[in-house]
Amino acid sequence: MSEPLAFRLRVLDEVTSTNDEVKRALEAGEPEGLALRARRQTGGYGRQGRAWASPEGGLYLSLLLRPSVDAALLPTLSLVTALAVRRAVAGLLPAEAAESVKVKWPNDLVVPAACRLPDPAFRKLCGISLEAHAGGVCVGIGVNVELPDPADNVAVGGKNVPVYLPELGFEGGIDDVAVAVLHAYAPLYHAWQTKGFAPLAGEYAAHASLTGRSVRMVNLAGEPVAEGTVASVDAFGRLVLRAPDGSCVPVASGEAHLV
Repeated sequence: MSEPLAFRLRVLDEVTSTNDEVKRALEAGEPEGLALRARRQTGGYGRQGRAWASPEGGLYLSLLLRPSVDAALLPTLSLVTALAVRRAVAGLLPAEAAESVKVKWPNDLVVPAACRLPDPAFRKLCGISLEAHAGGVCVGIGVNVELPDPADNVAVGGKNVPVYLPELGFEGGIDDVAVAVLHAYAPLYHAWQTKGFAPLAGEYAAHASLTGRSVRMVNLAGEPVAEGTVASVDAFGRLVLRAPDGSCVPVASGEAHLV
């Protein structure tokens, strides 16, 4: 892959989910590079299939990718996506606010603030989900851009309290965010395909929100699988925990809850 991918952006008024549209495009054999944005979603969902409301005002963007990499590298694309979106939004914010945007492993974007349990230290700015489908990957990105109209009385849902870009000093629109995300994504995706995640691990670590915190990792069923203090994220994208006995435990999947 000699050049960064050139995305083809399409904008629709309303869909059930941009992920659904991209998965249909994958089934139809469309080449990678499709970027589909909708102004509203009626059936939006995030990681682990969690439903969330998608009123007008957010960035609802899905990408169609067909990465040519070893299967063992694929899980780290989730972390690369988080880095790309973080680069994009940081470039649109004042310096102090930009520095406050962190990546909560594996791929949420958060800022420090009061939040509902179990993660009381963060407010959520962006959620990301990746799905392997029909020989490719659907990358779903949802960013809280415009503050919702109180008259709409729409609750986004989820366990996290949201934060919106204007609260951080952003003065642009959704189109600006979409363009910035695609502009940041292309070179990172290219670097990841050619050199893997290892060269990007340092940047990820510099903006990781969980380093030094005590966490409990749970699986899809909510059952604990590991607990310890977050030491780092390794070259394979795994969250490395330091257990009470001093040993290091790499965790490849699950959800981190602050203890």
